[in-house]
Amino acid sequence: MKLWKRRAVTTVVAIVVLIFISSFVYHYTMIVFEGRSPSYFNSLRAVVETYTGTGYGADAPWDTPVANLLVTVMDLSTFLLLFIVLPYVLSPVLEEVLSPDVRRSVDDTDHVVVCDYTSRTEQLVTEFERRNVDYVVLLDDEDRAVELREEGIDVAYGDPSSSDDLRSVNVDEAGSVVVDTDDSESASIVLSITEVDPDVRVIVLVRDLSLEKYLEYAGADTVLTPRHLVGRRIAERIRNEASLAYSDVTGLGDGFAIVELNVFSQSPLHGKHLGECEGFGGGSLTVAGVWDEGGFVPSPSPDTVIDDDTVLLVAGPQDELSGFERRMHAGNGSETHVVVAGYGEVGSTVTERLEASDARCTVVDIEGYDDVNVVGDATEEDVLREAGIEDATAFVVAIQDDDESILTVLVAREIVSDTDIVARVNDSDSESKIRQAGADYVLSLPEISGRILAAEVLREEILSYDRQLKVVRIEGSVFSGKRTDEPPVTDDGFAVVAVERDDEVLVELSSDFVFRDDDRVLVAGNDDAIDAVVHG
Repeated sequence: MKLWKRRAVTTVVAIVVLIFISSFVYHYTMIVFEGRSPSYFNSLRAVVETYTGTGYGADAPWDTPVANLLVTVMDLSTFLLLFIVLPYVLSPVLEEVLSPDVRRSVDDTDHVVVCDYTSRTEQLVTEFERRNVDYVVLLDDEDRAVELREEGIDVAYGDPSSSDDLRSVNVDEAGSVVVDTDDSESASIVLSITEVDPDVRVIVLVRDLSLEKYLEYAGADTVLTPRHLVGRRIAERIRNEASLAYSDVTGLGDGFAIVELNVFSQSPLHGKHLGECEGFGGGSLTVAGVWDEGGFVPSPSPDTVIDDDTVLLVAGPQDELSGFERRMHAGNGSETHVVVAGYGEVGSTVTERLEASDARCTVVDIEGYDDVNVVGDATEEDVLREAGIEDATAFVVAIQDDDESILTVLVAREIVSDTDIVARVNDSDSESKIRQAGADYVLSLPEISGRILAAEVLREEILSYDRQLKVVRIEGSVFSGKRTDEPPVTDDGFAVVAVERDDEVLVELSSDFVFRDDDRVLVAGNDDAIDAVVHG
């Protein structure tokens, strides 16, 4: 029963009981103290007249103090009824009437049902709306559902763990179901979904990697752990840059690949212009973009100066790219010491993966967990010095709060100017800020989650989703008839890495190169820029 209905029923019952009790007391007072002999119904009428404020008829005045005191109490009760009790009942009634209605059922088919709404699924919902994919978000919080409805989100009110509510949103007719709730609730929801339709595709996002097998037992088709993926990716990047035995090159098919390379002060490219570098500007490798001063610059000018704040996105044949990567890192020392700030899911995953590759890790956390080496606030300079950041190969910021992460990066960059700083953020809006603070490499948890979900739910061909940039292969019709120096090819935020045409991979594209419908175009960039150009 809704709030206003419960209040209304309770209030009506209480008023009726109050009237009858008051009428009996009034009737007894009139007989015993006033010496009158009214009928009970006359006493009942007098009490009702008092509570409604319509008058007292022939009963007034009263001679005894007891009778006058009783009438005074009833008068005050009238005040309470009119100005306190009735608004208590009417307020939720008005809210119910005036607030937007949240539906409880849908008639869609082949749609996507999203259980709960978080920053991770927010990215996915944005993708749905961009591509006109039918979806519904199922929430058990009615107030939150109303807020989302007012924001334009297609939402339904119901309990994701209830089979009846799942049927109401047509789970048995859905293309897939995404579960992004608390880990403790996920298994129950998956069981309810499979009870309604054992064949529907179920994708679950969790924080605790140990729950994966249990959710699969319950019926989940895919279990995703974005935080652990981010942790693994950070560890791989540090390991690959620290040792020539590993490579960070990402193959894109047909012998073609890309790599993101951080430039160190001892790098052979440091201090040079792009046009001066061997392999660039007419060679087999091309710089598709650079991260510089916190932003991504596609198709950079040959006059761009490479310094230790530069991250290069290089594309070309995979064998040559691997050789170039080894030359870039040839000056790095053999010992790897990494300071990790934050020991949650991401931080612990980074530490575990790096230590497995013989790296030495020093963990800093505000809590004194068993594997924490330095207990303290990572935003404090003394704490970072105690952890040995001045001698570290890399510094990983895996703190839950983005504001604290930004402060930590600022402090770390003040202490060390050349140490590789890698960070994760929980809000995509924090990405540019933490880059400006001094981070060399940043992974956004919502963006990584959104890419994974897009790959799973929308079957999008994402060639690399665990990097700073999204790399996708798209149809040439998006740019058909356009030259490389014309919009939307020149739009900010993404770069054309290569073009597959007639069984060839074209890397060096001149300004008069014209795209054709039958081309396959490899594009790298931030999520919003790529989605905007691909999906309009």
